[in-house]
Amino acid sequence: MNISSTFKKLIMATAVVAMVVVIFLVHALAGLGASPVVFADPPAFIERYAAEMDHSEPASPPKEPETDGGQGDETESAKLTTDFSNEEALVLNLVLDGEKPDVLLRLFTHPEKAQRVKTAMAFAALNARLNHDEESDFSEKKNEFWVDVEEHFPDIQNAFFEALIASAEEGTMNKIPYTLAWWMPGQERKTAEVLAWAAKHHPDPWVRRFSVFFVVEHGGHEDLASALLRDRTHDPDYIVRKTVLDQRFRRFTGEW
Repeated sequence: MNISSTFKKLIMATAVVAMVVVIFLVHALAGLGASPVVFADPPAFIERYAAEMDHSEPASPPKEPETDGGQGDETESAKLTTDFSNEEALVLNLVLDGEKPDVLLRLFTHPEKAQRVKTAMAFAALNARLNHDEESDFSEKKNEFWVDVEEHFPDIQNAFFEALIASAEEGTMNKIPYTLAWWMPGQERKTAEVLAWAAKHHPDPWVRRFSVFFVVEHGGHEDLASALLRDRTHDPDYIVRKTVLDQRFRRFTGEW
């Protein structure tokens, strides 16, 4: 009699737990209670670093091919994070040429924020498109560039941070998180903080999904990872919510 009663209680408890799990999964995956993505102030160290940068060196790019120096089309239709075709062509030429890393460095540290943003956007777009292209020398030349400018990593990284923020303000998709995560060594805490911010406040679902994945899986900062897993459970986009649930499941099963 006691065994039968205990067994029934065990079945009932298991059923209750299973029901709670199912309700949670349906609630999360269906997006019930989802909250809209709202832009918020980014980490303060980004603007502070830009304000303290040393612009004493000449910052003008070479004459051929020309960029707009951050002063191009000022109409409402022009966006820093979409109108960077000139910068993309210039960055590609400079990386493949490989003989003038200082020229590309001056673009990343240009006194005009618009030029820094466009250069970072161009570099990130090329990196995402050509890094695994076996017919291109971009990956090899890019790695040589990193070696040549290693002491200036914080300057370049901050330009990528500025570009990611600008893309959030302008609502444009980009692959800057990919470049920050895998190709910018050093300053890991700052990268994790900026990507955690992007995971919450960038309007593009891919940017948020990748940022969640990297901060939780590879970021190395549990405080940021735990906060994201709680916060992005209510993301308005399914791909982000599913990434959060996948990461939670990996932790629950001990895979993480």
